[in-house]
Amino acid sequence: MTTTLLSHPSLLPLNGGINFRDLGNNTLNNGAKIKSGLLFRSGSLDKLTESDQAFLIGKNLLQIIDYRDNSEIMDKPDQIWTGAHYHHAPANPLAKEVDANLDKLGKEILEQFDAKVFMSRLYELLPINNPAYKTLATLLLQPEKGGIVQHCAVGKDRTGVGSALVLFALGADLDTVMEDYLLTNVTLAPYRDYLLNEHAKMMSESVVEKFAYVYSVREEFLMTALNSINRHYGSVDIWLEKDIGLDMAAREKLQAYFLE
Repeated sequence: MTTTLLSHPSLLPLNGGINFRDLGNNTLNNGAKIKSGLLFRSGSLDKLTESDQAFLIGKNLLQIIDYRDNSEIMDKPDQIWTGAHYHHAPANPLAKEVDANLDKLGKEILEQFDAKVFMSRLYELLPINNPAYKTLATLLLQPEKGGIVQHCAVGKDRTGVGSALVLFALGADLDTVMEDYLLTNVTLAPYRDYLLNEHAKMMSESVVEKFAYVYSVREEFLMTALNSINRHYGSVDIWLEKDIGLDMAAREKLQAYFLE
């Protein structure tokens, strides 16, 4: 459950971090590189220790965007360090149908739960007219307020689409965005294994397999989101401008600040 033994250099050395990593050092096609220490992505922050929080204060990481549903936050409230500003921006487009706290669903419901349909529907809806990502864009345009960490429960789906948004806005190509997205299969592995072992104590093997699918990242997941964007807007560039509020002038401002 810790990232003390770091499986990837982008992971922060936090004892209570869950998939907490820096988007910095990603290199773009034009040779520019994202500055490190400014843009982060993570799972929930409920396990951060005092030393973890001191480390994050030292990083000047002061803006937290929490994409989780209310019930998730009640179960695992963030540890918010001194000086940090907390923004709750629920991103789950299926909140009225399915609580993101899937493991709280009843046994019978879980037995009937179709993980593949759920994940496809989630990624189809996540990027479209989602107020959470407009909040993200607003914070990106105010970098003087400190580093930003966007997070959900395990830093995978809601955060995965948010991170793709950041990378595309900074000029990354699809290969770079996909590589960062799929990296979660490595960086989340210790916590994912812990969760699946806990589920196995109370759930049937078939249900645990469904959770293993839900806790994974797959190329087709993100491609479902991108195909949805293209259907609704025609391109990522138009989506960023018309839906998210990041036109080329705004993106140039972001690139001037976040790239080196």
